[in-house]
Formats: sequence, structure tokens, C-alpha cells
Amino acid sequence: MGLIIKNRTIRPSTRSENSPYRIKVENPRPDDDIVIFIDHESRDYRSIYKCKGELFRESDSLYFNVEGINDKISIKWRNSEPELIK
Repeated sequence: MGLIIKNRTIRPSTRSENSPYRIKVENPRPDDDIVIFIDHESRDYRSIYKCKGELFRESDSLYFNVEGINDKISIKWRNSEPELIK
């Protein structure tokens, strides 16, 4: 079992509002722990998600969109959803 850490920054200054963000993990073992840190380029925001490598069995990528509801950031995963830690 290994640990894979992925970082992603939400960048509304350079990205369309409807453009999905991608988390790519190539060839993880099914029992690898994958921790995903998501932050924002200009706001005080951080979310941490965790999943197993098994989630990448069908595809090497997970995708999410960012929604801002009343100035609160919300992450909407497509197809699979890692566990929110923080």
C-alpha cells in the first residue's frame, strides 16, 4: 500500500466557470491511499479528499466542477466521489 498525494488549485481567473478540473493518477494499486488537496488561488479555501486506488480502475482520472453558492465554494464530483476529510 502506497500513498499518492495530488494537489489542485481552483483558478477562476484563467478558467471558464463550467470547465471541469481533473485529478489524474496513473497506474495506482487498488490498495493505494490517494489524498487530494484542493485550494483556491485567491480565497481562503481548502478541502481534503481521500480515496483508494481502486477508484481509478476504470479511468486514470476523476473530474469535478466548482460551484459558488452564495460565495461558498462547493465541489461537485463527476461519476465517483472521494471521501471528504476536511
